[in-house]
Amino acid sequence: MELFQNAAEKLKKEYQVFLDHLDLNEVQLSERTEHIGKKDCFALNSQFNIVCEKYLTSGRTQDYYTVIDFFYFFSVRTDILQIVKVKGKGLTVQKSQRYYVFSQMSVMEQYIFMMAVWLGEYQHVLNDRHLLYRGLLASMKEAKAGASLSDPYEGRVTAPWGSYYFPEIRLFALFQLITIEWLEETIEDKENKFRIKELYLTSEGYFWRKLYEKQKKPFWYILDVDSILPVIMEITEEATDDMEMKLMHFWANPVEAGLHTIMLKVVVGSCIRRIKIGDQFTLDDLHYLIQESVAFDMDHLYFFQIGSGTSMKRYFAPECEDEPWAADTIPLAELSLYEGMRFEYLFDFGDKWRFQITVEQILPEHTQEWEISRVKGEAPEQYEYDW
Repeated sequence: MELFQNAAEKLKKEYQVFLDHLDLNEVQLSERTEHIGKKDCFALNSQFNIVCEKYLTSGRTQDYYTVIDFFYFFSVRTDILQIVKVKGKGLTVQKSQRYYVFSQMSVMEQYIFMMAVWLGEYQHVLNDRHLLYRGLLASMKEAKAGASLSDPYEGRVTAPWGSYYFPEIRLFALFQLITIEWLEETIEDKENKFRIKELYLTSEGYFWRKLYEKQKKPFWYILDVDSILPVIMEITEEATDDMEMKLMHFWANPVEAGLHTIMLKVVVGSCIRRIKIGDQFTLDDLHYLIQESVAFDMDHLYFFQIGSGTSMKRYFAPECEDEPWAADTIPLAELSLYEGMRFEYLFDFGDKWRFQITVEQILPEHTQEWEISRVKGEAPEQYEYDW
């Protein structure tokens, strides 16, 4: 459809601006959060055309640049970009071979796929904190193309477009479903911190809202890329079996396990252990090895927490059936590990034993075995007293 073709071409240009900036400037990431720094976010934001935040200084983190955060989430989640640690330079990102596969897609394929990731995984990580999403959809339902969107809170929240930072506004605008009218540079409004004056429904948004209208309510509570992709393709009139197979194959991102050996340092209190393990083992296997290394009873639930911000994921014990990511389905090879990477393992949701894990080395050879080494300290007492 020509309507969405124009939107897709604009999105492609914006995403390329993001990738080029990271590449040409050899942007460093924060060691703590793995996010792009404040100064680079500020510089990159100024190059955008669709959504350009009106900040006057570079004092805000990546969380306050939704376009940057979404592009970063999408790139790392699909393995288009890989986080690496370069000696003498710290953390940075590099284009992987999957970037070149993605770049060969048509602009409409890229648009559809990026929208599926937004409505699927990215919206999922926003939902706990940001509630404007369905409010915007409700406003869109009542508006005509070109009309301003009504206040979804009906005056219950002061200046809803500008007094709080709503990522959803930026995402709807990024895919050109709405447009943002910003306050003029000369206008000062202390109640409008983010300088959004008005929102307008686009022709694309007017047509796209059928996506909402035709779906049953349960659909919106179980959003994932697998379920949302065919719907978006139908709405944009790009429904072909070949395209769906192509995008789903790219999303599956098959990673071959059994190629590397991982050296992990595990720290809890003053106790330090080292685990040598093949990358075909799962996080659930790692859980049992950590338990064995400190002689715990293995009688409680756990999760591994990897990443931070919107890129943070928690992989839970398989007994936690309501959680989206299960530790026994994720081999280490799929985690995009790099040397120096740190993540957390929390065992026992009551006593909260926190183990800090560092990837010390990734060896090119492979092992079918595992090995536990005592580095320092006695294992902690799991219980303060005998039951």
